[in-house]
Amino acid sequence: MNNSTPTPLGPTVAEEPKSTMFSATLPHLQIAWDNTSLSIYKDCPRKYYYAIVQGWRPKTVAAPLEFGKAYHDCLETYDALRAAGAAQTAALGAAIRKAFNLSESWPDFDDNARTRLTLIRSIVWYSEEYAHDEMVLYRLPDGNLGLELSFRFGLGFSSPSGEEYLYCGHMDKLALYGGQLYTVERKHTKLTLSSSYFEKYFFSAQITGYVYSGRVVLHERIAGAIVEATQVGVNFSRFGRAAINRVEDHLEEWRQDLQFWIQQAEQCATTGHWPHNSESCGKYSGCQFRRVCSKSPALRNLTLEYDYRRDRWDPTINRGSE
Repeated sequence: MNNSTPTPLGPTVAEEPKSTMFSATLPHLQIAWDNTSLSIYKDCPRKYYYAIVQGWRPKTVAAPLEFGKAYHDCLETYDALRAAGAAQTAALGAAIRKAFNLSESWPDFDDNARTRLTLIRSIVWYSEEYAHDEMVLYRLPDGNLGLELSFRFGLGFSSPSGEEYLYCGHMDKLALYGGQLYTVERKHTKLTLSSSYFEKYFFSAQITGYVYSGRVVLHERIAGAIVEATQVGVNFSRFGRAAINRVEDHLEEWRQDLQFWIQQAEQCATTGHWPHNSESCGKYSGCQFRRVCSKSPALRNLTLEYDYRRDRWDPTINRGSE
């Protein structure tokens, strides 16, 4: 990897900057990219246009998203308190209180594996599973904990108007394991935590992007990513981890591919044509915009305004660790 090409913009954890998501001269051209927006574009440019450029989301709340966010937040609280010297019971109590607060406003999900009960059970059993964890939370040189770290940096290539493209993201956790530094990506699933479940992350652009980004913004060698997964069921929670390593060639290949996809989106933004990839309509239990695309082009805006809400995803907003 050529570390001289990317240009880090500020510290890993910083004050929230003014949004630089879109070009100042071409309103539909995204300048600040992350894996979320990139993966949506790869699925379908039209889906990307509706979700990222226009900022439409379904009015109904998806159970996996709400459950996953709450689980992340609760484990972040647990990890932070444990790193500060709190006893396991005290840290667990704080995480459970947060779980109650976060789940209080949940609607009645049609998903018996993602409920307040299964959320709390997963937190409790997680604390027992990793009570004597060999993976140690990393502290940044400035003393901040390696939890929910927001980053952004310049990619070394620019838009037609000369604006440098940025790559942004949020790392769940940085940890030391076996004498090496890893980024930790937390996942929850209803799938069995078999070897095939973890193997799919070897091809994950998100994982490669985190390893690349960590080396740029931290100026340290990150060996790879540890995927920490929780399988949630109606009556059980199971846990598993797998290390996904990356070599230098993987990282440079990721950056080249990233440039290719951004240039494709650049063409769409310039021409105003966002082609429909019909091969992705059935992915992930069905695209959320299938109802829109089933309408004639003249009726699609009305369908969006009636069935969806505006809530634009902005990768430039920092999270930081509380």
